[in-house]
Amino acid sequence: MSISGESIVFRIDSLLKNKDLTRADACRDAKINLRAMTDWAKKGTIPAADTLHSIARFLHTSVEYLITGVDTSGLSTKEQNLVTAFRLLDSRDQNEVVGIIQMKLKNAWIEVEENQRSKKEAAS
Repeated sequence: MSISGESIVFRIDSLLKNKDLTRADACRDAKINLRAMTDWAKKGTIPAADTLHSIARFLHTSVEYLITGVDTSGLSTKEQNLVTAFRLLDSRDQNEVVGIIQMKLKNAWIEVEENQRSKKEAAS
């Protein structure tokens, strides 16, 4: 596997596009000059670890993904989108979402228990 500034910037650009953001947005958040990112792509230089960490946090991804292109989080795209959306909510809305999920899980558990009880009764 070849690691280069060009491949890192390619992945950054892809994530930015998916989130409808720009390089300028990422650079502003990471407190770096936009020209630095352009240089990584043109010269193939690899950004400093702390810079990659800042950009990864901004993009809700891992440094490993930015460097290698491999996502080892174990989350599907749908799950990653859910986490990203959840992080955009304020704490009140996050608490509400957690409450809804807990309710859904409780209802699903009740349904499982009822199905198991029905199977036991049918077997008797």
